[in-house]
Amino acid sequence: MTQKTVILTFDDACITHRDFVVPILQKFGFGGTFFISLPPEWSAEAPGAYLNWGDIVCLAQQGFDIGNHTMNHANLSELSKEECRRELELLNEKFAEYGIPEPVSFAYPGGPYAANAVEVLQECALKYARTTEPGLWEPGKSDPMRLPCFAISEEQKENFHEAVKLASANENAAAIILYHGVPDLHHPWCNTSEETFLEQMEFLAENDFRVLSMRDFGAMQ
Repeated sequence: MTQKTVILTFDDACITHRDFVVPILQKFGFGGTFFISLPPEWSAEAPGAYLNWGDIVCLAQQGFDIGNHTMNHANLSELSKEECRRELELLNEKFAEYGIPEPVSFAYPGGPYAANAVEVLQECALKYARTTEPGLWEPGKSDPMRLPCFAISEEQKENFHEAVKLASANENAAAIILYHGVPDLHHPWCNTSEETFLEQMEFLAENDFRVLSMRDFGAMQ
């Protein structure tokens, strides 16, 4: 049987990751990477819409990959090397404070690749960095600091079908899929409905996809 691999990633520490996403992943035995970013203004603008540190600890204890997305959702391409480092280290310091393993996965806030930040990412022990450029993660070919993905929302549901189609055709590669809130209570333009998410997870289960985190797929290479 051809191995079909999908990597699930979830950005921005939305509370619906805890309340809806995780129970579905656990039901199907799926892995996933949760990229944490907690700008203070987000919680002020939308109280209750984001995870707290107890929630994030629980995700890590449940075996999910906890990734760095910068403390303040900063566009690294606009920052100096030292500013990039501080954004990464602020979050890593919080991870260490709460006993969360040092992350190996990173996602560029906003999505675009930031070439100026790659050296700092590597110095901070980050092994895999996800953009929002479309395509497959092909070990040995893809730049691990510039990994592509397929972003999903209610307006981009067709990207899911493209991702699984390509993953099905290449047993040596993986399709990284990006979700924000399910649903997204603060940023509606990134919203994926509960119905859409459940339907997509059922498809992966029924069609025998291997569903992993970035950390776990990378460790297999």
